[in-house]
Amino acid sequence: MKNIRERVEGFLNRLERAEGLLLEGRIHRVEGLPHTYVVRGSENYLVNLERETCTCPDHARGHTCKHLLAAVLLERGEKKGLVRTLNEAAA
Repeated sequence: MKNIRERVEGFLNRLERAEGLLLEGRIHRVEGLPHTYVVRGSENYLVNLERETCTCPDHARGHTCKHLLAAVLLERGEKKGLVRTLNEAAA
């Protein structure tokens, strides 16, 4: 079993990759489906935050994947008005 430091480091690594997906513009809402997103990666993955699901292999193994984290970051950023600012700065 992993110790707390290893678990936290693993989570922080996923969180950093999730931030990268967001900053690279690789996550998008699915029109007409609330809390549902498509994340472009090696394949396109479907994330549903209400059901807390993702179609990626990492999630299927029981992990909180970077795609779910990216969706949470996007929703959180939208609530705070940060995503619009990031997108404008990237343009």
